[in-house]
Amino acid sequence: MNFNISILLLVSTLAFYSCKDGANSGNDKHSDKSGGTFVMAENIEIGSLYPVSVTNQVEALVVAQLHESLVRLDAKTLEVIPGLAEKWEISPDGKKITFHLTKNAHFQDDKCYKDGKGPEITSKDVLFSLTNICTKTSDNYQFNTLLKGRLVGADDFFDKKTQAVSGIKIIDDYTFSLELVNPSLSFLKLLANPAAAIINETAFKAYGNNLKTGAGPFMYDATSNKDKIVLLKNPNYFLKDSSGFTLPYLDTVVVLVAPSIEDGLSMFENQQIDLINTLPSLRVKDVVEKNIKEFISHPPKSLLQREPEMLSQFYVFNTKQKPFDNAKVRQAINYAIDREKLVDNVLQGQAIGAAIHGITPNTFTGYDIKKINGYSLDIEKAKKLLTEAGFPNGKGFPEVRILVNSGNSRNSSVAVELQKQLKQNLNINVNFESLPNVQKYDLQMHGKGDIFRDAWVADFSSPESFLSLFVGDAVPADTSLSSYPNTSRYQNANYDLNFKKGRDSNNKDSSYAYFMRAEQTLMDDAVIIPLWYEGSYRLLTNKVKGLHLNAMRYYDLTKTYKVK
Repeated sequence: MNFNISILLLVSTLAFYSCKDGANSGNDKHSDKSGGTFVMAENIEIGSLYPVSVTNQVEALVVAQLHESLVRLDAKTLEVIPGLAEKWEISPDGKKITFHLTKNAHFQDDKCYKDGKGPEITSKDVLFSLTNICTKTSDNYQFNTLLKGRLVGADDFFDKKTQAVSGIKIIDDYTFSLELVNPSLSFLKLLANPAAAIINETAFKAYGNNLKTGAGPFMYDATSNKDKIVLLKNPNYFLKDSSGFTLPYLDTVVVLVAPSIEDGLSMFENQQIDLINTLPSLRVKDVVEKNIKEFISHPPKSLLQREPEMLSQFYVFNTKQKPFDNAKVRQAINYAIDREKLVDNVLQGQAIGAAIHGITPNTFTGYDIKKINGYSLDIEKAKKLLTEAGFPNGKGFPEVRILVNSGNSRNSSVAVELQKQLKQNLNINVNFESLPNVQKYDLQMHGKGDIFRDAWVADFSSPESFLSLFVGDAVPADTSLSSYPNTSRYQNANYDLNFKKGRDSNNKDSSYAYFMRAEQTLMDDAVIIPLWYEGSYRLLTNKVKGLHLNAMRYYDLTKTYKVK
């Protein structure tokens, strides 16, 4: 069932203006919007706040407040806008981008610096940061996504064939250029990723991968712990609003890691938090009926929003683990699952739709997922494929181990439903284990399991963000080593070829055509079990203004404020 209640948030357009003077002395021109604390609840714990080690959306949320990248995304349009780089020029062939840094932007004050004062950000910091992304370390999970195959010299440096990344050229303290292997529609958007944050070498040497100080609008507070992240206003942040007032407006941001989404909802109902991103499936109808007067009052006390998100829910096969190295086994399991029943009965309609096409949600104009042939329930075909794979009526099929992350009751509810369906339709025995996400994902990256519950929210507004998860050329030959982002360890030369042609095309139509070919290959090989496309209900207190909730769960809190 679906409850078509959608109250859209009215928010002002975000505009950003660089601070040109007064850096490091603290800005003293405050708006009447200044002050207050914004509290939100998430239910995925944080494993790392080191930018290149980020692996989930909550980590990225916090890192984006602590650090600043060369460019940002407009939270309303999700298009690229200036960040530390106030402007840039792209060469006619699209392969060279020359950036001009904002002057008088500084890193946050910290004890690691001389006299505790954060130094000004220059081209040398950009060189260090991008070189760091290209450095091969056991905790660098972002090179493959951000710069591999894109920035000239990045691959050779990563493989320790050269002493420097040849595609980075410093022109002066505030100007530098990046040379690309191929023109790219997505490269600038990738630079807006929190993992591409500009960090300081002195701070990195002091803290290593425990780095929590950057150039962002908020500073990490020492009272933070695994259950509560506290962020304090950076008094020397370089951006101001259109009236010249200091940003950010908020004094404090608190991210609570609730044990479950049910706990998060309770905190919202008790007015302990301002925002919850996901409502428990079984509580949606209750919440709507209980609070309908609040939603339609003038002004409403709470805002309920539901819209398609750039987010897909799916299970990932370990394609190096028998019998899941056999495509027919994976196809059989996909055909044996009734996704419509899952959405209606288990999720109680809290989804935009069953994922019967592919991994990419239907949120990208010009990318028609209906052209992707995916999987709908077909028990006879499922049984035939399993027989062809050597397991007639499930005979001899090993017990399947599925790992899901705790903190969201629907993960277990979905696993129970799939357990029932696979037993009934294929006579396959399934056990599942619910683990904290950090522990679950570590096992997933190291291939310690058969099937893993997963989800992906776009890093930038393109199908490329989803399809980049399955590029095989970076999968380690040694199965004991971690594999990220391709935790399925899937390798298919045709898939990689079409993905890279799409990635490197400078024409959207051509790019999308190649991506669709790649996605069809992915579905034919049944590397994942697509389940549903997300459309979560989100609750926001009406006291919060200037916050635009978007399909990518990308938060810009610089102009968010609380009504006093």
